[in-house]
Amino acid sequence: MIRTLSILAVGCIYAATVFAADAPPSVDTKSLPAPDQAQPLYQKIDINLIDLDRLREIAEEAQGAEAVRMSLQECIQIAVDQNPDLQVVKYEPLKSAADILTAKGMFDPLLNIQASYAESVQQASAETQTLGLLYFLFNRNTNIESKDMLSKTSVSGRLQTGTLYDVSLALNNGASSFNKFRTQWSGGLTLTLSQPLLRGRGNNFNTARIRMAENAKKIAESQMRLAVMTVVSEVVKTYWDLVGTIESVLVREQALANAERLLEISRKRLDIGSAAAMEVLQAKAGVAMRQTDLVTARSQVQNAEDAIKAVLNMRDNGIFSSARIIPVDRPNVGDFDPDILKNESDQVTKSIEIALKNRPEMTSGDLEIKTSEIERRRAANDMLPDVSITGSMFQGRRGYEWENVFNGIAQRDDHSYMVGLKASVPLGNRAARGAFQRADITTKQAGQKLEKTKQELMLKVRLASRAVQTSQILIESNRQAKQLQEANVDAEEKRLRLGVSTSYRVLQVQQDLTLAQTQEVQARIAYEKALVELRLDEGTILESLGITFAPPEPEPPVSFGRSIRPPVPKTK
Repeated sequence: MIRTLSILAVGCIYAATVFAADAPPSVDTKSLPAPDQAQPLYQKIDINLIDLDRLREIAEEAQGAEAVRMSLQECIQIAVDQNPDLQVVKYEPLKSAADILTAKGMFDPLLNIQASYAESVQQASAETQTLGLLYFLFNRNTNIESKDMLSKTSVSGRLQTGTLYDVSLALNNGASSFNKFRTQWSGGLTLTLSQPLLRGRGNNFNTARIRMAENAKKIAESQMRLAVMTVVSEVVKTYWDLVGTIESVLVREQALANAERLLEISRKRLDIGSAAAMEVLQAKAGVAMRQTDLVTARSQVQNAEDAIKAVLNMRDNGIFSSARIIPVDRPNVGDFDPDILKNESDQVTKSIEIALKNRPEMTSGDLEIKTSEIERRRAANDMLPDVSITGSMFQGRRGYEWENVFNGIAQRDDHSYMVGLKASVPLGNRAARGAFQRADITTKQAGQKLEKTKQELMLKVRLASRAVQTSQILIESNRQAKQLQEANVDAEEKRLRLGVSTSYRVLQVQQDLTLAQTQEVQARIAYEKALVELRLDEGTILESLGITFAPPEPEPPVSFGRSIRPPVPKTK
């Protein structure tokens, strides 16, 4: 009985307090001013002070024009085909392939054709005049006139062993007044070889540029693979960011629905006299705040859509696309497994091993070391003296018919050979020694860069692995926090209906629920992004998404015939 009376007393006190808020304060009528000087000491609260209709129109305004539904795989494929960064970087392997062709060009033979015609007049010497006395008795001209035509065709070049070769065919004819301008033909075939014995000898030295160009092409392909991996990871992260903003909109819509439900409850309580007008106004303010949050969340969705359209290079008639993107995939987070904390060290070690094997930076680092070693050996060879043995052989003939020259080549009528030795060395040899010193330092630097790359990769993998595990834990903790806040909201609304709570308190609990729901969404998105980052750091992101990387095929070069024909070939 006593407990019942206590409850009734508390209820009366609470009711008196509530109704007192709507009642004007007691005033001594004797102290009131005259009617023409009277001023209101109390103004009743207007529950229509806040206009929710305009805010609702803004919150429910149509977002964008055409809607395009896209899966994650579709976004990735579009990015691989259209991303501007990939469109630029794909030319690097093609340029490197052209460098290989350039390096091989040093072994192309050179065709050289020479032709000349000369006329001359010379004063005849006394000996010539004596020998040709009878001629000069009948011809008083003592000058000798001659007409000569010289032609030479040669093919020269270098072999991969360093051997220099030159094969030349000379065919000359001449006539003079001394022999009554009777034409004589001369010439023959000459073969000349020069083989370096120290500097420039061997395949390793002469093919160094080709092997360095091939390594550069592989490095360019590794860099392109890295660019593809980076773009794909960016697409996936941007896609999940868009999904996160859309789910945040759903959270804000639920928060708005909760606030509207609270407003309805407050209005009913006001109608039956169990609530003050201030509570209705507070509930309205809560609805207005939730509508503002919803507008902000939808704006963030548009920003996320623009971000992913920029990565995909989506355009409408050359202008940035205005279409809405609707992602169809959602995060797939499995059940929380406490055992992930027990094997953390083993998982990190395994991820590091995978990264050191698959990351393109490791491939590029190894190739840079090989390239620097090739350059070092080439520079070491350049320090040696230039010693070479030279030999030549000639076969030909002189006659009054041009066929005599070719018959002489075949029958070796006129022939000769020559063997020689040539040696030279720069005194001081500073240029070669400086080049070797630079190449040696570059080799050491490449090794240190690779070690630095390993260290950075191991750190990235460790941080990414920890981020994945942390995200899994946060998903579970935020899920439990959300369930607790859902129960708090339900309990607080029941307390409000019983009259033992206020609209302000319910708004606070609803805000806590919205925060918990938002944190859960963020944790799920963070988990997906952390997982993508880990796959990127391991170098397995393309394989995990079913993407096959293939470098672009080399473009066919300009044909030989077109290359020597003006004008300059147009760009394809």
